Amino acid sequence: MEKSKLLSFINRYYLAGNCEAVTLKENETGIGCELIDMDQTVVGKIQWKTTPFLKGSLGINHTSALTKMLGAVGEKIDIQVQDAAGKNFAMKISEGSTKLTFMLADTTVIPAVPSINTEPEYHVVIDVNEEFINKYIKAKNALPDAKNFAVQVKNGIIKFIINYTTINADNISFEIGNTPVTDMEPICFSADKLKEVLVANKGDMGTMHISPDGLTRVDFTGADFDSSYWLVQLQN
Repeated sequence: MEKSKLLSFINRYYLAGNCEAVTLKENETGIGCELIDMDQTVVGKIQWKTTPFLKGSLGINHTSALTKMLGAVGEKIDIQVQDAAGKNFAMKISEGSTKLTFMLADTTVIPAVPSINTEPEYHVVIDVNEEFINKYIKAKNALPDAKNFAVQVKNGIIKFIINYTTINADNISFEIGNTPVTDMEPICFSADKLKEVLVANKGDMGTMHISPDGLTRVDFTGADFDSSYWLVQLQN
């Protein structure tokens, strides 16, 4: 197995430390997992289209420790999952004579991810391409302390505003394009979480769907991964 592929999968749910614990599950197309961040402002589903290295499911409770341990091995690795009494309890990762043992968690201690059974109507849809990703990341990096971004539609123009507020404050805004939908008042979501979602999925084609009811869905499709994230509106 290529370590870079494993890390790419991890980065898509870990989101730079915002989601430490997940349950990985074997499925028909590879390995999948669901995520919820510690602030409960984003949930997601990640599908890795690969030959599974596990049977059933396994719990990862400390992703930060796993990523650090993977720094001890090179690109070509082998993973064996150890089980006892029908439960997976350890991952054995090796590269040549270097061998790692990463202890797994009982899946019952992994935070449950709520299901989004009914989604609202999405009024705004934009392409999440390289141009948008670079523009957003540059704007967010220029305002590192900004907690939110807002999406607004006015006179058919979609505008993103980093660090939106109703009082005078530093902010950066940029326009995305036209939309036939009616005007939409600014709706705020986590600026940090969207940045980490974009960084983790850079290189894959994406689409963002925004609802005036306070939910944004971001979908990515690539050769190795399919990812979906739902961002919940921040309350003032």
